Amino acid sequence: MTRTEPINAPLRRRRAGRGAAAVAAAATTGLLLTACAEEIPQPAADEPFAGPALTADQETAVVQAVAETVEKADAELAPKQLDARVQGPAREVRASQIKVAKARDDDSLITSIPAELQRMIIPTTESWPRVSFTITEETENLEVPRLVAYEQSSARDNYKMRSWVQLIPGTTMPNFADPEVIGSEAVATDDDSLAASPEQALNRYADLVANGDDSEFADQFELPGDSPDLVQRVQADARNVRGDDGFQEADGSYRLAFASRGGEVVAVRTSDGGALVMGVLDGNVRATVEEDGEIGPLTETQKALIGDEDNTNELYVEYTDQVALYVPPSGSEEKIRPLGYSHVPTDASTSVPAKKDRNTAR
Repeated sequence: MTRTEPINAPLRRRRAGRGAAAVAAAATTGLLLTACAEEIPQPAADEPFAGPALTADQETAVVQAVAETVEKADAELAPKQLDARVQGPAREVRASQIKVAKARDDDSLITSIPAELQRMIIPTTESWPRVSFTITEETENLEVPRLVAYEQSSARDNYKMRSWVQLIPGTTMPNFADPEVIGSEAVATDDDSLAASPEQALNRYADLVANGDDSEFADQFELPGDSPDLVQRVQADARNVRGDDGFQEADGSYRLAFASRGGEVVAVRTSDGGALVMGVLDGNVRATVEEDGEIGPLTETQKALIGDEDNTNELYVEYTDQVALYVPPSGSEEKIRPLGYSHVPTDASTSVPAKKDRNTAR
């Protein structure tokens, strides 16, 4: 489901292996992601709000303008072209994907974000910044829909894409208010009406990504079964490397660190009183083997980011991971559910930097 290659290259003792928009019923029901598009019914929202900050036509215009900018930047392999309509983690990740595409002379790893929509989630926010959300149709090659957040920093600024995730196949989206009649309330990062505030939920999810079943927060989350979320993806990559015979023979060490990035959390109320929460996790992987051994990049993306650096006994990879969670209301018997993610390396090196120079303090 993601455009990042899974880590599956075997490791050896001496050297590691290298491995426009058509808006359909923009309403409030849950969405089950499958290979086929489904009709979306339109139940009434549970409680009224002041009214949406955008019309459906305005939101469509935003999506189109952003798509045109992104398409131009992709076609020209020019990250600076993104600045007019992309910001925050979305720009960071897209710029890295363009860099990798240029280095590989291959744009197949750039995430496709369709402009055709099946749902809008429009805020009732009367102040700025304000954030709207969309769920796209499937891509041309039937990849899963994307959940995309757009932010307007002030009344005079254009809306810009700020983050996106690929929705997890089979996940059920929560219900939202009718975007054309009511709109959905923005939720503060420290909101205490939820099972965990948006900020707390992301911090706990970051710990779960890094530590898997050993996380103290593992029992607060309901992870998907058949289709992996970010936790299962990262932990599977770690098991694959750690379990490699050559890596073990070379006295290999594979360490993970993930932390929620402060100031990058956005959330919107769901019809049941819960929230859709989107944020960013900064992560890094530090792999080392014995001093006279070598470990090379484990994916084509890592190889492109490292460039001409010679292999050493160390490998360092940084990730900017965009994530989306459903957080239930306080008192609910439901658990926090991952809805989607984007797992993209944004930097890599053949030496592990000091802790102060890493993207997390862990």
